Amino acid sequence: MFFRILTVMWAVIILVGSCTSDPQLFIYNQYVNFEFQSAPNISQLFIISDFQLNSTFFLFQKIGHFAGFALLFFFLFNWIENYKGTFVLCLMFALLTEILQLYFHRNGRFYDVGVDTIGMIFGYFMCHYLYTKATLKKDLV
Repeated sequence: MFFRILTVMWAVIILVGSCTSDPQLFIYNQYVNFEFQSAPNISQLFIISDFQLNSTFFLFQKIGHFAGFALLFFFLFNWIENYKGTFVLCLMFALLTEILQLYFHRNGRFYDVGVDTIGMIFGYFMCHYLYTKATLKKDLV
C-alpha cells in the first residue's frame, strides 16, 4: 500500500510540474499556473534545435526528468513487481506528459522522453541491485 500511495503522489507531482505554464516559477517559487491551449502545434514534439547544454536551467530540468522518472520507476516497480510492465507504464506516462505540455503553453519534446527513459533505466538497475542484495541477504540468513 505504501508504494501505491508514493507512486500516485509522485505521478501527480510530475503531472503538475509538466502542465504548469511556467516551469521556472514552479521550481523556484512553487507557483502553479495552468493556461490551457486547445489547439497546440503537435509538430513541436520533434524540435531539437532548442537543446541548450550551456543553460543552467535547461540542465536542471533534464536532471529533473532523469531523477523524476528514476524515482517513478522505483516506486511503480515496488508496487507492481514487474520490470517490463513498469517500463511500459513509465514510458507511456513520459509520452503523455510531453504531449500534455503542448496543451499548457509548454515545450513538449521527444528528446525529453529520451532523458526520462535514461532515468527509467537507472531506476531499473537500482531496483535490480536492491532486489538482488535483499535476496542474497535473505539466502544467507
